[in-house]
Amino acid sequence: MRFALPLLFALALVPPAHGQSASAEAPSSGSLARLSNEAQALARQVRRAVVQVKVRRVQGLQGSGQGSARLSEVSGTGSGFFVDSAGFVVTNAHVVSEATEVWVQRAAPPPPPPGEESLLRPRGSLLKAEVVGIDTETDVAVLDVSGTGYPTLPFGNSDRLRRGQTVFAFGGPMGLENSMTMGIVSATARQMRPGDPMVYVQTDASINPGSSGGPLVNTAGEVVGLNTFNVSKSGGSQGLGFAGPSNIVEAVYRQIRAHGHVRRGTIGVNAQTITPEMAQELKVSQGYRVVLGDVSPGSPAERAGLRPGDIVTHLDGERMHNGRELDVNLYPKVGATVTLGVVRKDSTFEQRVRVVRRENPSARFHEMADAEDHLVGRLGILGLPLTDEVAQHIPNLRVPSGVVVAASNRPAAPWGDRLRPGDVLYTVDGERVTGPGDLSALLQSDETDGRVLAHVLREGRMHYLVLPVE
Repeated sequence: MRFALPLLFALALVPPAHGQSASAEAPSSGSLARLSNEAQALARQVRRAVVQVKVRRVQGLQGSGQGSARLSEVSGTGSGFFVDSAGFVVTNAHVVSEATEVWVQRAAPPPPPPGEESLLRPRGSLLKAEVVGIDTETDVAVLDVSGTGYPTLPFGNSDRLRRGQTVFAFGGPMGLENSMTMGIVSATARQMRPGDPMVYVQTDASINPGSSGGPLVNTAGEVVGLNTFNVSKSGGSQGLGFAGPSNIVEAVYRQIRAHGHVRRGTIGVNAQTITPEMAQELKVSQGYRVVLGDVSPGSPAERAGLRPGDIVTHLDGERMHNGRELDVNLYPKVGATVTLGVVRKDSTFEQRVRVVRRENPSARFHEMADAEDHLVGRLGILGLPLTDEVAQHIPNLRVPSGVVVAASNRPAAPWGDRLRPGDVLYTVDGERVTGPGDLSALLQSDETDGRVLAHVLREGRMHYLVLPVE
């Protein structure tokens, strides 16, 4: 079913022309009624497939009196939606990351017939869910619940989104089940910072805490984005909501369904989106969207003759609109040879390149970690000792001992520092660290103002980080 909401919405806002009566030019009550009816029909179509995602996590806390760490459970909520009638649900990775239990609560049953209404509506069924896989890079997770015949939402083509297009955000903000908000697309490929690998659909449809993982849909009821976060000084919606584009979300979902994780194909380049400022400095047409900022030595791209500064226009005949799109479209092509459309100075040519699998050592670290043996509660991490098995997954290892960060649930400090999976803690306040137990003991005995100076190996380079200690 196709809806005419954008047109009707525009008609509803047209003011009467000068010199004409308001009754002659104002939209009729019939137009407003059709707008309302179409919105209600869309809500009925979408709501059945939207769910709340409820999780429990183990969290490390400092014990009272003795100073030792203890474990406690905390709960959280997010949103999601069915994409397969066999019970597969898409949500955000951060909603279910490191959860010990995951449940999916379906939408409440539809209202009863007139005359049988009740002020107390029954809640939807609560289903135990298994995490099929998560991908932190795109913030996408796939869940599976038992049973069949679930209502689903289809993926739309996010490349066809246009600024000003009407969209609707569904989810459970603040735990308010199956809420619906209306807005427009503010931008179609927004990077939060220059050079960020992920791009987002920006919308002014309200996205609040708890909306994460819900669908952003167009007027046809197709998912065009995965509601992910908002930017706000108060924490509530201020018209700055961001959703992962559906084309990226769908590609990641299908990889997780097939393999349990994302097998990322790569050709060994840093594909950057060409901004208007970059286009001006590069002296290229703004119709070009992707430039190679780097070509790794020894990579398939270098062996094929690609160079930094090359502009990529197409991948296997498909137009590339941003650097992230090129990366994501290479993911499922591991082992294949692709054809790139390339512009170099005044020449245009096609180049065939072999796609290889990109290594992701941090995923291996998470699999190796145990919540009880490797918890360093005061830093909010799971830390692995630097054994020979762990060390072989760390590129350019320069320190003989330390603690490898397998996972972290601590947000960045107000000054910006944080630990990431794959980091190697070498020293804390100048003291060498040999293992997670040693690190925990060092933090317990440390008499500071709630933070420590850590020397950390990250991607082959040493960094000093000031970390909060809780």
